[in-house]
Amino acid sequence: MKTQHVYGRRLVALPLHFCKGVFIYLKGMSMKSFLRVILLSVAVILSACATAPAQAPTATSVPEATMAATVAPTIAPTTAPTAVAVASVTDSAGRVVAIPTSVSKIISLAPSTTEMIYALGKGSAVVAIDMYSDYPPEVSSVAKISNPDMTYNYEQIAALAPDMVFAAGITSPDVITAIEKLNIPVVVVGSVNTTFASIKSDITLVGTLLGATSEATTLTTQMQVDWDALVAKAANIDSKPRVFWELDATDPSKPYTIGAGGFVNELLVAAGGINVFGDVENPYPQVSVEQVVAAAPDIIILADSLYGVTPDMVANRAGWEGIPAVKNQSVFPIDDNLVSRPGPRIVAGLAAVIAIIEEVLVEVKY
Repeated sequence: MKTQHVYGRRLVALPLHFCKGVFIYLKGMSMKSFLRVILLSVAVILSACATAPAQAPTATSVPEATMAATVAPTIAPTTAPTAVAVASVTDSAGRVVAIPTSVSKIISLAPSTTEMIYALGKGSAVVAIDMYSDYPPEVSSVAKISNPDMTYNYEQIAALAPDMVFAAGITSPDVITAIEKLNIPVVVVGSVNTTFASIKSDITLVGTLLGATSEATTLTTQMQVDWDALVAKAANIDSKPRVFWELDATDPSKPYTIGAGGFVNELLVAAGGINVFGDVENPYPQVSVEQVVAAAPDIIILADSLYGVTPDMVANRAGWEGIPAVKNQSVFPIDDNLVSRPGPRIVAGLAAVIAIIEEVLVEVKY
């Protein structure tokens, strides 16, 4: 049995026999978070857990992004009950859900959705969240209704009597059914096939349901402007370094990485990098040390740094010493929450990746 990571935290005693999932909603989730959740989802239905390490890795600092990497655009909070202008909605899963005419109490089951709600200025309506939602800081005082094993306290949910529950694209159908049996509408926000465009659509959906349509338009418009500016900046980079993106090296001899088709691959390409495993169809393949060495990445990005993996640990791995990124000390940790949660802070995640690539290109010429 191996430790399994879900929504950006670790679950103990869950088997890890499958390739990781797509994009993190609760870590996502996270990439490590959503990635592990997909594993769990595939194992259970074939279809953003411990707290982060007390001591963060210090071996290599993360280049400072040109855009704030931890602050998402936010709308001034409102305190009035959230009015809903529609009687039903088609959610991200294609389900037509009947919704109340007004919403004043909501529960979020995903860190990404929680961040959307607060970014839209509707945090006052949140009465409970999943245990992995940890941003913005205000959520620390909100009741938690999920457990480390991904089960939920349905009695607590019923007692809170929310007008609506937001689930994630990877939320188990059994969980959705159980909540709906409490006569509480459940709206799925986000799918496993995440893109930057779909993230904006998810924010629009949440805004519509919470009576924050104009706020959602303002937020997504600004996100697009910032995204386009960053992509244009990355396009001016003279050379495109080869990047190995490490998602999980619980077994250092067989790390998980990103292939084609996943959102993180889209993010890396937008930042001006070349994914060394971008020709692999599996979005999140598990590869061998020999494959990593043969790929000869110029940069290694550690999306598993929140779990204690450091550049020094990578440098000390058997067989890794000849990799260009290791020889040139171009191994960098990154805040996985920024790049794996499909929410408002994804633009800051792009900025963080660009900052890493720019620093390496300044120090090393390829």
